[in-house]
Amino acid sequence: MGSWGTIDDFVHLQQHGCHVVVLDLCLNRQTGDTAVLQGVRAISKLVHEHGQRVLIYTAEARPEPIARCVAAGAAGYVSKYLGDDGVLAQAVIEIGRNGTIVTSALHDALRQLIRQCRDVRLSLPLEETLALLDRGLSDQEVADRLHKSKRTIEEHKRKILELFGEQMENRQRGFGDLRREYGVGPGDLVNDQPGHRPARGLLRRALSWLTTSENKSKRRA
Repeated sequence: MGSWGTIDDFVHLQQHGCHVVVLDLCLNRQTGDTAVLQGVRAISKLVHEHGQRVLIYTAEARPEPIARCVAAGAAGYVSKYLGDDGVLAQAVIEIGRNGTIVTSALHDALRQLIRQCRDVRLSLPLEETLALLDRGLSDQEVADRLHKSKRTIEEHKRKILELFGEQMENRQRGFGDLRREYGVGPGDLVNDQPGHRPARGLLRRALSWLTTSENKSKRRA
């Protein structure tokens, strides 16, 4: 057992592979190549470059970032809000033995997050517009920054509202809060470059094993 502050420290100092890497997604909110790796980048590095089995253990509960992290290769997800160390211990044991969690009780929270996930891809112009709206700029100021007309920015906002309007109205939030939940803000768990998120529907396809295991559990019941 051991504890490391960054993925790089773990890779450099851990001489032997671990049965399970328990990853807290919210240790640091920095960005850039020298910052602590998080989320998708961290999981991809651990799973695909170093063959590790990763369990996400976090208080983060936003659908988009969690779905992205599990789709990147994490074997399971446990919420800190459960407040039950036994669930975490069971998850570690199951991942260590089988490579993935198959217990329905452990996956219920993740399935709920996936159902809430929008699983859409904003175009580069829409993400750039959303980033500037997040800073509190007016439509005209956004237009000036992007060298577009104000009418174009209004059209970008209309398209964003087509995707998230009902969700924004129900929660009484603005474009800035939307950007954070979508997972594309500075220092976020995902840190995608604008326009580089997965194609529409890709998250659900990548997580189809969740639905399969759920259906198997129902049949056994």
